[in-house]
Amino acid sequence: MDEDDDPLISIITVNYNGKKFLNSLFGSILNLNYPSEKIQIIMVDNGSSDGSVDFVEKKFPQVEIISLSQNIGYSGGNNEGFRKAKGSYIALINNDCIVEEDWLSEMLPIFKQSSNNLHIGAVGSKAVFSHPYLPVRFITISASPGELKKGKDYKRLGVKIYDVEILNVENEESINKNSTNNSIENNFNSFKKGSITSSDIKYLDGFYPAASDSKGNVYRWTQNDAILAVPLENQNKDIEMQFMVSSYLSPNNLQIVVGEEIIYDVEVKEELEKVKIKIPKEFFSFRKDIINSCGVKVNKSFYSRDRGYLSFDEGQYGGIEEVFALSGSSLLINRKMLEDVGYFDENFFMYYEDVDLFWRARLKGWRMFFTPKSVVRHFHCGTGKEWSYSFTYHVIRNRLLMIFKCGWLLLVLRCYTSFVLSTLMHCILYAANVLIGRRIKRIDIPIRIRIFFELFYMLPKNLGARFKIRTGKKVPDKIIKSWMRSF
Repeated sequence: MDEDDDPLISIITVNYNGKKFLNSLFGSILNLNYPSEKIQIIMVDNGSSDGSVDFVEKKFPQVEIISLSQNIGYSGGNNEGFRKAKGSYIALINNDCIVEEDWLSEMLPIFKQSSNNLHIGAVGSKAVFSHPYLPVRFITISASPGELKKGKDYKRLGVKIYDVEILNVENEESINKNSTNNSIENNFNSFKKGSITSSDIKYLDGFYPAASDSKGNVYRWTQNDAILAVPLENQNKDIEMQFMVSSYLSPNNLQIVVGEEIIYDVEVKEELEKVKIKIPKEFFSFRKDIINSCGVKVNKSFYSRDRGYLSFDEGQYGGIEEVFALSGSSLLINRKMLEDVGYFDENFFMYYEDVDLFWRARLKGWRMFFTPKSVVRHFHCGTGKEWSYSFTYHVIRNRLLMIFKCGWLLLVLRCYTSFVLSTLMHCILYAANVLIGRRIKRIDIPIRIRIFFELFYMLPKNLGARFKIRTGKKVPDKIIKSWMRSF
């Protein structure tokens, strides 16, 4: 590390129509316990149309703005920021994050260990979701169709929960737990729209994947014990939880538990009924943070996953430790690493560009560390939609591109063969369902077909990059393999 204890740090955020997040982001950055004269703040705007640039120019004149005419993605946007950055260390932060005041000061000292030949290239912080969450348990009896001789499926089913909605309660009026309307459709339409949407609620454990009925209403079956997490946007007001419910076993007993107390206990039947439950703010003492990322791990097929993702923060990642890679949402990079291995690959546009960069860095001998004391709150996909067409396309394509560029030959052959065979199998199954009159929504089918044909020019185009990476590596592949985890 430089002799200067407070080296110049450049902070880069890439923005695309994220105006609603920028006041919180830059406000938190200006509150850092790091000398303001040693911080360069850069916003790269990817052609936003929501007034982001004008807003930042007026509200935060100390922010240097790179205003682009079009969206060149996360990779290209950050690369533009790298070219303007003056700092010895460069911090990347998503525009939908809020940093805590020790965000920089807890990451920077770890680079001092580089003097011990650790060759530290980057340090990442702990990212938790924007709001604290209240764990809510659904306890019921479950059974399987096979057990009841209603079919051959042995998946255990408890109750069917239609999308839960949360409302802040303004008054103390009592709520009728068992109120019903004459029409099930009227029950759905009568629900008020809360400030917290159903997508903000996390179905953490004991829930089967979401499905839709014939009218497009989304539901999830529970097992006998399921946990969902309710975001506490306003901790000063009671909340009301409401949903439609029916049971596989009829009748069945449903208990809803917060902390150690049963707040709802009722008999549920096969017919749908509406449930409305008030949760007083006194129960909010049981709130917990949910982890977004504590570094990145990879498996044997080089799928990546954020460590701790969607688990309650119980201190399980409580120490500084080395990780394979770091999430691009919040980290501090040694400029020397970028000068050695290069910037993000702009062919990626978004997703997997961070893992690609750190895989290349590891092959050059650089190491990455995680620290839990540097904390950010992340809205997660605040300016992008998870599992949208664009999300799915870039995740599938970029993983394959990364493996081709950085991986050993056997890994490349195995992963590409697996992709081709799985694409063929999915297409056959989809066609079979169409022939028997079952139309299943599969956004990935046309995406897989598109990527299959793109491989014919994508691989030759990146052959030179593969040659450069593989011939220039200083670390054997067995070291990379030692980071593979099962998940």
